[in-house]
Amino acid sequence: MKKDSSIKNITIAAIKRSAMEIDTWTHSRIIKGDSIDFELNENELPVFEIKSEQKHTVITTRKIIERHNDTIKSIDFGFIDDVVYGNFKGRPNSPELTIFRIIDIHGDDIDFQMETGSASIGLIKSVNTILNLKRE
Repeated sequence: MKKDSSIKNITIAAIKRSAMEIDTWTHSRIIKGDSIDFELNENELPVFEIKSEQKHTVITTRKIIERHNDTIKSIDFGFIDDVVYGNFKGRPNSPELTIFRIIDIHGDDIDFQMETGSASIGLIKSVNTILNLKRE
């Protein structure tokens, strides 16, 4: 199994290879350091985040976490069966927030926020890359 530091480096490289106009993203960013406003497990590292006025979503090397007010929801990558991104290119010239849906191994749906437009590739690459690395 790959170390968290390796998963983070591989994922960030994948995002950078595919992403365009990173400096224009409104709510999304690659997390370069290790510090975020969520409590993580030992050696778990943050990779990507979407931060809006109402929600804060973080993709880590082990899970997806989202805080809305005082409620936190999360899912470990090992429990993800499918990901549905929807119409993330709906309005590429006017970034907005929408949702992407995780379907877990029990068939339950969990919605998390994502930014549309060019920022969507950052989220998609981070989730898909980590999923693929975890399944290897």
